[in-house]
Amino acid sequence: MQETSRPFAEPLEEARADSGRPQASGMAHMTEVEIDPPHPGSPVVEAQSSPTYYSMPPGNRVVDLVGASLVRMRDEALARTYATWAYGLTLRGPMPDHMMLYPRDLRPGLADKAEALFQGRWSLPGGQVKTDGGSPFAVTPPTDGWAEELHGFSWLRHFTAAGGDAARTYAQTLVAGWMTQQSAHWDRIAWAPHVIGRRLTSWVANGALIIDGSDLIYRSTLLRNMARQARHLARTAALAPAGEKRLTAALGLTFSGLCLSEGEKRLEKGLRLVCRELDRQVLADGGHVSRNPAAILSIMLDLISLRDAMAARRMEIPKPIRDAVDRMMPMLRFFRHGDGRLALFNGANEGLDGAIDAVLAYDDTRGKPFGFAPHSGYQRMAAGHARLIADTGPPPPGRYSHDAHAGCLSFEISSGKSRLIVNCGTTRVLGPDWEAASRATAAHSTLVLADTSSARILRGSFTRALLGARTMEGPTRVESRRHENDSGIWLEASHNGYEKRFGLVHRRRLFFSAAGDELRGEDLLVANEPRKAFPWQRRYWYKPPEDPAFAVRFHLHPDAKLSLSQEGLSALVRLPNGEGWQLHARIEGVEAPLTIEESVYLGGGDTTRRTEQIVIASKVFRGDAKVNWAWKRVSGAPVKREAPELPELPDL
Repeated sequence: MQETSRPFAEPLEEARADSGRPQASGMAHMTEVEIDPPHPGSPVVEAQSSPTYYSMPPGNRVVDLVGASLVRMRDEALARTYATWAYGLTLRGPMPDHMMLYPRDLRPGLADKAEALFQGRWSLPGGQVKTDGGSPFAVTPPTDGWAEELHGFSWLRHFTAAGGDAARTYAQTLVAGWMTQQSAHWDRIAWAPHVIGRRLTSWVANGALIIDGSDLIYRSTLLRNMARQARHLARTAALAPAGEKRLTAALGLTFSGLCLSEGEKRLEKGLRLVCRELDRQVLADGGHVSRNPAAILSIMLDLISLRDAMAARRMEIPKPIRDAVDRMMPMLRFFRHGDGRLALFNGANEGLDGAIDAVLAYDDTRGKPFGFAPHSGYQRMAAGHARLIADTGPPPPGRYSHDAHAGCLSFEISSGKSRLIVNCGTTRVLGPDWEAASRATAAHSTLVLADTSSARILRGSFTRALLGARTMEGPTRVESRRHENDSGIWLEASHNGYEKRFGLVHRRRLFFSAAGDELRGEDLLVANEPRKAFPWQRRYWYKPPEDPAFAVRFHLHPDAKLSLSQEGLSALVRLPNGEGWQLHARIEGVEAPLTIEESVYLGGGDTTRRTEQIVIASKVFRGDAKVNWAWKRVSGAPVKREAPELPELPDL
């Protein structure tokens, strides 16, 4: 298991100088909060009577490492071949004489981002670089991720948004500089299949920016270079890393065949690859196999652009593309909070400004999102104007898990357009340390046992070099059961992520009232006899600690203002929309003290915001533990607080 005690301790020290920690003012009075079961005679509106089970086979380190080693040797041999002069000769062929159309780039561009790039401040996923007037392609990239974003040219859309001759001239200068550099030497990252796919997609989508007003020599060089890239991509797209990257490569090949003259064969091959990958990656409920909500948004942005471009050329759109769009559209609504942004699970951030609206503008049905996603492993509760989204699934398969988080049974809740409880999110701009910390269980609103993550993410230099930062171990069995009646929605879920090391199973039970003004919860740690271990297994030599400590964490959105009562037994959170939400907790029949700790919010993607979290801490006693807690929406001035009555949650 990966140790996660205070995962943001070091990153927070760096950010401490930026802003002072907001202090929680004490409050002498709070309103009463109760956890009362709904009336047992309430008629059932909808019920999922039988539990849903998710089972993930454990990763096999030896098999995975052997396979990754073979792939690495293949890629190294191919890289040496691609860098030769002889291979370059094979990329020659007919030169397209024009672009047949410029597909619409649905990713919103920002003029202020263009200004920052023009000033030499290249803040891209993976790091930040100042060029001091030089070319960004001449600097040493801080990370491979930053280099991929740079060579992918997705940032061209910001210059398109800025408009004007200066933006066009600067963008064309950057494109010409890239072509000059790449003609001198072959770059492994720049010529990776998914990077070529993103670059070709960006170049055709911003074709008016990088072609219009240019001279004949530059235009001919550009079209010849694009055809050269497309020929190489046609040979290598199927070799791209599994998941979204492979789909990006296939889409880039398709766009090149669709938009460049003499590209009919590439279009046909690209469409075959796109359809094959959609069948592999898009689940029956519309989720992505990586369980990352942001992957759904990114793929949808490209698919809708491709669909429109094919319609503009009066081409038939393949059924797998139509079906994928139809399945993913409601799933995008599923992950949308009241503020119109994405929930923060498994590597997702809130999403680009305006990107979700750009996709949903193409939704003809505009129906309400469904309540649970059985294939993706998520639950959604909507009542009144409040929304709750919970992660009730295991980590994705290893090769799709490079962005997966150890956040099983975590949840987020928003009321109206204000977020209340969140996960920390993720960021690639601030480097690998921040990214690793954001993936830990402690960065999620759930129970954390012994400062340990419920899933282990590879960190060793050798294994990570071969397999990447994938999830290797985690919950292998996740169960969930949902029941709805006139009183509200019940959800019961459990995972065995702590079973191997501690012999404990985490069980979480939630009740969300029909009015959306009350959330009652119960977190339990239940002893479960661990499976027999053998001497060659690490857990055979590991003795689990007796009565380990645990903490139930509620990370708050930075716009929420937190106040703790004088005795520390209740908390009040004020939201920007004027609502107040009150929290009480009880451990084994006794009111539990609440503590406030620092946290950080990374949902913006390229920004870091300081925030706070409420922590309920205790220890396991004789093999089990139970915490009851309740959030209740209150209005007006607080009234005198009485001792809360927290009855047991009934069985479903």
